[in-house]
Amino acid sequence: MPVIPLRFSTDADFGAVRALLAAHDFTDSGLCARMGVASIYDVQIRGAAHTVATSADGLDVLRQLFIDCAPVEDAVAVAHLGTDGVALLARLGLLIHDGGTMRATMLLYPNGSLYLVSDLPPGAAPAGDGAGADAVYPALTSSVRVFLSTLPHGDGARYLELCSGTGVAALLAAQQGAARAVAVDITERSTRVAEFNARLNAVALDARQGDLYDPVAGEQFDCIVAHPPYVPAAAQQFIFRDGGADGEQISRAIVARAPEFLAVGGILHVTCLVTARRNAPPRQRVREMLGDAADAFDVALLENGVSDQYAHFVKQLVAASPEEVPGMLSQLRLFNSLQVERVELVTIVARRHGEARPGFAVATPRNADTRWPEVAWLLQMHAFLMLGDRALDRLLEARPRLSPHVQLDLSYRFVPADDERWVPSGGMLTVPYPLVSKVSVDAGDAAFFASCDGSRTFAQIMAQLQAEGKLPADLAPRSYMTPLASLVALGVLETDLLPFPRRSA
Repeated sequence: MPVIPLRFSTDADFGAVRALLAAHDFTDSGLCARMGVASIYDVQIRGAAHTVATSADGLDVLRQLFIDCAPVEDAVAVAHLGTDGVALLARLGLLIHDGGTMRATMLLYPNGSLYLVSDLPPGAAPAGDGAGADAVYPALTSSVRVFLSTLPHGDGARYLELCSGTGVAALLAAQQGAARAVAVDITERSTRVAEFNARLNAVALDARQGDLYDPVAGEQFDCIVAHPPYVPAAAQQFIFRDGGADGEQISRAIVARAPEFLAVGGILHVTCLVTARRNAPPRQRVREMLGDAADAFDVALLENGVSDQYAHFVKQLVAASPEEVPGMLSQLRLFNSLQVERVELVTIVARRHGEARPGFAVATPRNADTRWPEVAWLLQMHAFLMLGDRALDRLLEARPRLSPHVQLDLSYRFVPADDERWVPSGGMLTVPYPLVSKVSVDAGDAAFFASCDGSRTFAQIMAQLQAEGKLPADLAPRSYMTPLASLVALGVLETDLLPFPRRSA
């Protein structure tokens, strides 16, 4: 097994590396501006060592070494980073001399407020130093972006990250003031990298090696988060990637054992693949994974992307080597036997509600603006609606206003008559925030929605509509509120009772 090249030096050296990187604007904003991309997640990691244009400054040198995986001449590295800077990076095992040039031994990159190291891509590592099946995957992919975007805040929490890799989630939690941040991974390599990243960012992290929950037996946490391996694979080739024959093997184990380790009020947050099977949609399957504890949890499934199983396998087969094809065909037969209809990339968010009621399960698409406050609002809203009639009674006294984010698209039909004209026949309300939803409405509903301006309660609006003869005089208030409560839950109507979270910048 390849030896990890990192060296654990002094706190002073780690602090000096942070200062060196910052001094050359090796930051999210600095790299994005230099590389002409909108986000650090749009940065392309090179797959093989290569040569690039002459360096103009220290940022170019750092980019060439740690992002482009390219060698830099010793003299050029020293000219822009200084003799002490080059020696510092070498002292931590991040650089090695290679025949008159300097080469990186690991990727090094900013991610928000963090600096992270992870393994070089295949073909880019110096001879004999490349990682094997236990490679530490970079925290710069689109799926990592999705995972991090909706993480619960760490402030004051007992925080556990499983399948931690770089330890990015636990490190963020530690920066946010977690009472305790624990990162667990099955490989020694990932455990050591997480420890190195903690030192690099000067945060307190407890990195442990072991299989899922085994290293934390008997402990309780307020947040358990994971971005586990989930690619369907007949045989494991890469530990960070392969998730068993159906892709759910590790995710199921994380969800199934969460009730042992999650405190009341705690959050489980897992970004993974879940298959939809005949008569068993993903939200039902996730509840089944919780076993006998299912009713103790409220579940929200954030939908990040969907493909049917055949499209999924065709995409995989195109990129497969001849040796991989038989195993993939075996997987396809397995998916058929399991009656898999589609494959969904989701983020499972489960809250241990601690109340004397059954749990609920909802599924909703997410968008680029979805963050933890929006997910927390969704959970709070549906927990409130679980009060049943009591929720309807309280909503009657709430003041609704039409969401400022809503869009109404009307459909028209042509009416052949003496005054040939187009008549509204229906419409679709699209709401992108707090979460994505679409609602079919009648053309006449537009006037009602426009009247919801926050100045009157639902009860007052109902009384006016009854006085105008637009609602039956004997309509029960709860019957009136039932469909409106659904519109509140979908974010079409906002109330002063459960206002939307402040929109993320």
